[in-house]
Amino acid sequence: MRCHGTRISHRDSHTSPQGSGSRLICISGGYMSATALPGGTRRPGGASRWQMLMKEGRKALKRPQFWFGLVILLPTIAFYIVFEFRPIAMAFPISFQAYNLLDASKSTWIGLENFQSLLADPLTGVAVKNTAIWALWVFFFTVPVCFLVALCVANATRFRTLYQGLIYLPNVISLMAIILLFRMLLDPEVGQINQLLRSLHLPPSKWLTGTRTAMPTMIVLGTWKGMGGTVIILAAGLLNVPTELYEAAMIDGANAWQKFWHMTLPLISHTLLLIMVLTGIGALQELAAPLLWTGGGPARATYLYILLLDEAAFGNMQFGFASAGALLQFVVILGL
Repeated sequence: MRCHGTRISHRDSHTSPQGSGSRLICISGGYMSATALPGGTRRPGGASRWQMLMKEGRKALKRPQFWFGLVILLPTIAFYIVFEFRPIAMAFPISFQAYNLLDASKSTWIGLENFQSLLADPLTGVAVKNTAIWALWVFFFTVPVCFLVALCVANATRFRTLYQGLIYLPNVISLMAIILLFRMLLDPEVGQINQLLRSLHLPPSKWLTGTRTAMPTMIVLGTWKGMGGTVIILAAGLLNVPTELYEAAMIDGANAWQKFWHMTLPLISHTLLLIMVLTGIGALQELAAPLLWTGGGPARATYLYILLLDEAAFGNMQFGFASAGALLQFVVILGL
C-alpha cells in the first residue's frame, strides 16, 4: 500500500525532547492509519534524558518567577519545619528518655522502658479498644452520610451554591460555641431536646453523659460539624463526571442504580478513596471531640488513645511515655 499523507512531528514543550517522535498518516481506501515513530532513549547527536532535565532545571533557577514563588512559600515551609517536622524528629530520641521539659540536660536514657510501660498500662487497652470502635463508627457513618449529601447537592438544579454554603457553615463556627450550645440542648435534665421528648411522651436520653450514648452522640455531632469540606470535595468529583456518559447510558436503557454502580462510583473512586483515607486518619487522631465534649467519660467510655497521650504529656509530664505512644500511633497510621 502506498501512503499519501503528512509526516507530523510533535513535541511537548513541557517534557524532554527525548519522548517526541513522528507520526506518518497514511490514507488508503477511505481509511486513515497512523504509525508512531517514538524517540529513542538518546536523541541522535543529543543528550540523555538526565542531562536534558538538568539543563531545564538550571534554566528554571534563572527565572525570576521561580525565586518569587520560593519567597512566597518560605513562611509556609518554615512553619512546617518548626511545628511539624521538628517535633516528629524530636519525638524519636525523647521516646527513649525520661525527658525533663524544663531542663533537657537532666533527661536520662532509659531505652525501651517507655514502650514497656505503655504496653503494660491497663488504660492503653481501654484507649485502643475505644479508638478502634470510634474509628469504625466514624468511617462507616461519616463517609456514607457525606456521600449521600454530596449526591443530593450535585443533583440539585437550583440553589446548589446556597446548599453548599449552608452545609459548610458549621466548619466556620467556633468549636467552643458549638460545644456550649449542644451541652445546653443535650442536658439530661433541662435540655430542650429532652424536654421535647417528654412532651411527646418519649423517654429522655442521657446523650453525652451515658456510657452507651456518649460516643454515638459525639460521632453524629462531629459529622455535622466537619462534613462541609468532605461534601464539597465529593460534590465536585460528582459534577466532574461527563453528562454525556449518563445520556449514553440512558439511551442504552440503564436505570439509575446501574448508572450509579457502573459509572458514578468507578469515575469518582479516586476522590472517594482520598476521603476515606483522610477520614480514617482523622478518626485515629481525634482529640478535640472527646476532650471537650466528655473529657473521656463517662466511665472512660470515650477515652481514646490520643487522650491517653495528652494526659501523660500535659497532665503527668511524662513526655517520653507520650512520645513512645505517638511513635507507635504513627507506625500504625503509616501502615494503614
